[in-house]
Amino acid sequence: MLFSSATFLIIFLPLLVAVHWAVPTRARVPLLLVASYVFYLSWNPIYGLLLAGSTVGNFALAKLLERTNRSRGVLAVAVAFNLVVLAFFKYAGLLSRSAAQLLAWLGLASAGRFDGLHVLLPLAISFFTFEMISMQVDIYRGDARMGSFLVFATYKAFFPKLISGPITRYRQLAPQLERPAPLQLARLQSGVALFTLGLVKKLVLADNLSTLADALFRHPQGQGAGLALVGILGFGFQIYFDFSAYTDMARGVSRVLGLELPINFRFPYAATSPSDFWARWHISLSTWLRDYLYIPLGGNRHGRPATYRNLMITMALGGLWHGAAWHFMLWGAIHGVFLCVSHALRGRVRGTWVTRAAGWASTMVVVFGAWVFFRAATVGQALDVFRDLARPLDLAAPTALFSSPSAGKALAGLLALLIASAGAARLARPVGALWRRPVIRPAALAVGSLACWTIADVLSRSTTVPFIYFHF
Repeated sequence: MLFSSATFLIIFLPLLVAVHWAVPTRARVPLLLVASYVFYLSWNPIYGLLLAGSTVGNFALAKLLERTNRSRGVLAVAVAFNLVVLAFFKYAGLLSRSAAQLLAWLGLASAGRFDGLHVLLPLAISFFTFEMISMQVDIYRGDARMGSFLVFATYKAFFPKLISGPITRYRQLAPQLERPAPLQLARLQSGVALFTLGLVKKLVLADNLSTLADALFRHPQGQGAGLALVGILGFGFQIYFDFSAYTDMARGVSRVLGLELPINFRFPYAATSPSDFWARWHISLSTWLRDYLYIPLGGNRHGRPATYRNLMITMALGGLWHGAAWHFMLWGAIHGVFLCVSHALRGRVRGTWVTRAAGWASTMVVVFGAWVFFRAATVGQALDVFRDLARPLDLAAPTALFSSPSAGKALAGLLALLIASAGAARLARPVGALWRRPVIRPAALAVGSLACWTIADVLSRSTTVPFIYFHF
């Protein structure tokens, strides 16, 4: 059940919102828990067994951690429990394939006789594993306390953020579940507006831009430099609009239900350095890696060599978290290298508009170049794309791509979004008093949302494109 599907938009969400605000306050948490499992099980019922098992196991370990005065040994068992589950379901295939390839290369086994274990990858396992580890560590540090099982199970399974985040700390969401907020019309309206913005970004921008990326990455070998450049830029903007759209929709749904999820993006392509990029991109992941991996490794407390080592470990593992393939680790390692360079230059380069412009340009080259390894199916395929960039520039292929219906829809949608943003800012002051009237605002919001949904329907692709981060 996708956020953009008719089942979700017409049946699941309206029914849940109506019942949620109609039932007594004490019934809202159980309702959200049931709704979250219905949402998750709609993908594959077998996933529910792992989600429930992980919930029971983590709750028991968290309670034991509190009873034993936050024992370091219990914490180690709790973290290991989550990592072992993640490693088996997500990385068993990668490790077994790599081992088979190594044995074949050493001549100890015949090549092709074993291609690794094939294990079902449960949806959202990466996201809820990181949430469980942060919860256990926060309890150990005394930054959180374990409440009731019902609240904890709802926090873990809460459907808007379950599949693709944002990665939400227990101490952020549990208090909101324990003390449900009253119905506020302004919050309800802003939630609808945020969800609608995400829907437009997904259907109009991200899905249409995917055609530009697919044209390159489906068959990267032997393409021209023009197509390679368009494909790289297309994927860079596709993944931003796709992932930020999911976050907007997740935060919008949560706000409609009286809950607030953390911000996950702050205009990342305006970043002027690698560290600035990671302060703007997938913020819930970057702060998780900082708080639960980089700082425990030592952070920047033991000199430059140790800082660089900790950055490389953190970013390489962050890359591997995204997928069970070496090209994801290489993507993370590339960011690690340039974070090290950024740290080395910090305080040594004078901050002027020239250096800021150069910083932005170099950061974008690194970010979009690294996306090649993220999007490619293998390291070899990524190298094929870079070989394409070295070929003579031929504008025929990108010209043909930009004349395609999908590219035209994406450009039209982006232009409409920019005009709407500029227009809203200009109209905000003169119509502010009118907008605050309780009768005008809901009607205007309803008309605006309906218009946006109509535009999204007209400019969207005929085929549904899953959210990119569903794969992780």
